[in-house]
Amino acid sequence: MDDIFIKIFLALVLGGALGLERQYHDKPAGFATNCLICLGAMLFTVLSEVMGEAGGDPGRIAAQIVTGVGFIGAGSILRDGNKISGLTTAAGVWLVAAIGMAVGYGQYFWAALCAVAILIVQLAVRKTLKLVEFVKHYDTFYLTCEPRWSVVDKIIKQIEAQNISILKSEVTKQDNRFHVSLVATFTGHDFQNITKELLEMPEVYSLFK
Repeated sequence: MDDIFIKIFLALVLGGALGLERQYHDKPAGFATNCLICLGAMLFTVLSEVMGEAGGDPGRIAAQIVTGVGFIGAGSILRDGNKISGLTTAAGVWLVAAIGMAVGYGQYFWAALCAVAILIVQLAVRKTLKLVEFVKHYDTFYLTCEPRWSVVDKIIKQIEAQNISILKSEVTKQDNRFHVSLVATFTGHDFQNITKELLEMPEVYSLFK
């Protein structure tokens, strides 16, 4: 009986620690969500062990956790044009369930070690992304502007004046506006500078990447 209290405590602590990191960075699956996922996975795992002791198949519930938790993670994946966000959060939800299962099976060291590894990866990724901001890399500008080719030419000249190399351009017309996508090589600092300059142009309505 005492063992179940240890498992509940560890599931809440480990799931909560990962959830706090997600919530701090304003991600969809935060503290409460990760706590509940880890606790639920732990409980289902304990029940699968009980089922095995009663002569049932202990793997049936565990298998359903792996697939079922995917539906929760999928809810955090969003698509905006060519940009997809939420994949890291979805993967985190899946791993929190795995940690809950490890706690349920009594593998406390594995659970704690994996929780620490996930936190290190999450924090390391953020540090890496900050460093990437100072390095030139391929990315895409998305703009909406007045439906005139002279405006598009003006935008391209303005960007190239910042020593940004444009590799590919595409223009479509919709709702009486030009939607322009420009593949270029630039740093995060370059993008901030060009964003300020282009948004000061009355012909440009929006700009993002």
